[in-house]
Amino acid sequence: MQILVRSVTIIDPRSSYNGTQNDILISDGEISEIGKNLDSEGVDEIIEGDDLHVSTGWVDLYATFGDPGFEHKEDILSGLTSAAQGGFTKVAVSPQAQPAVDSKAAIEYLLSRSASSVVDALPLGAQTKGLQSLELAEMFDMQTSGAIGTSNGKHTIGDTKLQNIVFQYGKNLNLKMYSFCQDERLSNGGQMHEGTVNTSIGLKGVPSLAEEVAVTRDLYLAEYSNVAVHFSHITTKGSVDLIRTAKAKGLKVTASVPAHHLLFTDKSVEDFEPNFKVNPPFRGNEDVEALLVGLEDGTLDAIISDHEPHEIEAKASEFSVAEAGIISLESTFSVAFQATENRLSLEQLIGKLTSGPRDILNLAHPIIKEGNEAELTIFSPSFKWTYLTKDIKSKSKNSPVINKELTGLPIAVINKGKFYLNS
Repeated sequence: MQILVRSVTIIDPRSSYNGTQNDILISDGEISEIGKNLDSEGVDEIIEGDDLHVSTGWVDLYATFGDPGFEHKEDILSGLTSAAQGGFTKVAVSPQAQPAVDSKAAIEYLLSRSASSVVDALPLGAQTKGLQSLELAEMFDMQTSGAIGTSNGKHTIGDTKLQNIVFQYGKNLNLKMYSFCQDERLSNGGQMHEGTVNTSIGLKGVPSLAEEVAVTRDLYLAEYSNVAVHFSHITTKGSVDLIRTAKAKGLKVTASVPAHHLLFTDKSVEDFEPNFKVNPPFRGNEDVEALLVGLEDGTLDAIISDHEPHEIEAKASEFSVAEAGIISLESTFSVAFQATENRLSLEQLIGKLTSGPRDILNLAHPIIKEGNEAELTIFSPSFKWTYLTKDIKSKSKNSPVINKELTGLPIAVINKGKFYLNS
């Protein structure tokens, strides 16, 4: 198959074509020619339009599909289609499923089910059996089966000794260690961020302290074990400060922030709309500012989707009993672009979706040059669109930006010789 992309601005700091506007011809999954006014004879698909840009494929470091067990929320193929619609060519898949992804068979199932997709699924194996934080999962077996790293999902391991063992064992396997930080004894029963807003509307809050205490502990453990740890859901000013200090000391730590936490605050919850209930919760204005500064100065290495689908029944209820989580793969870029438009250059933002995640997972960096395999995301940063329920590719519809006008649209992805056009 031949695909021709017309007059596209190339964003790839590793490419000699970075910053230039050219045509790109892809033939059978390979970048065969880059230049001006390329011949379209014999081409199967032409992509053209206003303000087209192309980068290496976007990588999401954390998304939940729930397959097996919760296929009614999202199955692997619907989740990867949602990812392609959002411009991603690789997605690290959370181990949160039923049963949890804590075995060789579970990793093999995920890889087998995803093999036909244009998007690569990168399995994250559970750190503890059943995500129960009681005993170590079979991380060696999962690594040999293709796990890219390990995570305990959104369950912080409360037992410090066990967390230390997880880090030390994972280091020996050269697996990326994820850390989700929320002390459950401090956050227990919390519905939203603890601050003036939760007090005024009468909902129990999750204090910033719950995240920051856990970050502090895991930073000490990372230093003790000299292990590389990725803090996957950083949302508070205090956590950003702690990680900045740790990096200055030379600790091998990285961190990411969910895209929607850059745009929404706890004030979004004032109307008790369940689609603003997420875990960790949307924080205060001071936290959002700190997250943006953290992206600017490199303290935060990547932006994640934190895609977490739920069926209508799980969300269409009182805020206090509704499930936490939103679908976000299809809106991550648009939300991140809106939130960072006056803070990050477009190249910096794309770096938080490409080189940043690849460095964290020790993945190879594709380069946009002739002769290389094409792993590309084509997008328009200026295109305005409305996120309509009928257009959602996810099985679930729990998003706070439905019916909102957004700016910045992924157009297509090319990967593994396959092609997906946003529809």
